[in-house]
Amino acid sequence: MKANKSAAAAILALTLTLPAGILSTINAADAAPVNEAEATQGAASSNKATAFGNAVYNKATKLLKEQDVAYAKAYITKHIRSVTPYQATMLVLKLENAIDKALSAKTDAIYKIGIQDELMKLYKYGESIQTTINKIKNDALKQMLINLRDGGYKLHTTEGVVFPIVDYKSLEIYKPYINQDIRAYIDIMVVESEKVAVNDGALVISWSEVIQRGVAQENFLQSYPKSNRVADVERMLRFTELSLFYGYNNTPLFMYENNQLDPKARQALDKALAGKDVADHAFLSKLKEWSDVLKANQDRLTEEVQQHRSKAVPLDV
Repeated sequence: MKANKSAAAAILALTLTLPAGILSTINAADAAPVNEAEATQGAASSNKATAFGNAVYNKATKLLKEQDVAYAKAYITKHIRSVTPYQATMLVLKLENAIDKALSAKTDAIYKIGIQDELMKLYKYGESIQTTINKIKNDALKQMLINLRDGGYKLHTTEGVVFPIVDYKSLEIYKPYINQDIRAYIDIMVVESEKVAVNDGALVISWSEVIQRGVAQENFLQSYPKSNRVADVERMLRFTELSLFYGYNNTPLFMYENNQLDPKARQALDKALAGKDVADHAFLSKLKEWSDVLKANQDRLTEEVQQHRSKAVPLDV
């Protein structure tokens, strides 16, 4: 396919520089009947490629249901070039579903006594799963982590335990073959998985980063309202709003001692809203209203502030 595109580009560039007389000769040649044998051969080749692509798609779909996700992922990686963009997109979505579905069992295996203890000694927060694998002497544990890595997982730790989470960077290799909305979705999820927002009941990214993620999430929803992953991004945006309106136990939005807004949260709001026309952005409009109410109450958690946030971002939805 790339060769055909390159040839077409070269011909186009050539025609833009050739004299008119030569162009008329080329056009006359193009108008000549196509060799029937060549046309038949081309059609047969196209049909063969389509048949192979369909076979790949069907087999990959079957593997995702019947085999370990690492095995199915390896097959998809090897053959994704052979399917159509639509088929590739569907396979990546199915792969993500399979990774999510298998996560519970993978986590249970990691939680087993002995395995968890050894991982707690070896794993350092934020390091790659490959770095952890390189430290392991126990062959069984090493193979378990290799399977996690190849299945699209990475390690994370919170509250004294190590567990797998989805490694969305492992899906980036499929971006050239899939539809634009799922490329954008993977970009959003890579940010989330590379730097988890909350750990041990505390916000571990800045308030500005929370807002940036919310903007990206709303942009996705506005750009791809019919995407297969709209519901997922909507849930993420709600999580973002809850963070910005309520904070966390170990990262309170309002200081416990005086009910005053975290100064860093005020700075983040002011920076995000400065000089922006927010009318066409529901998320930023909601933040603008929130910021205005806070300012009217000297950035303190008053009854008016509590009532506003309970209506703007209700907890019981």
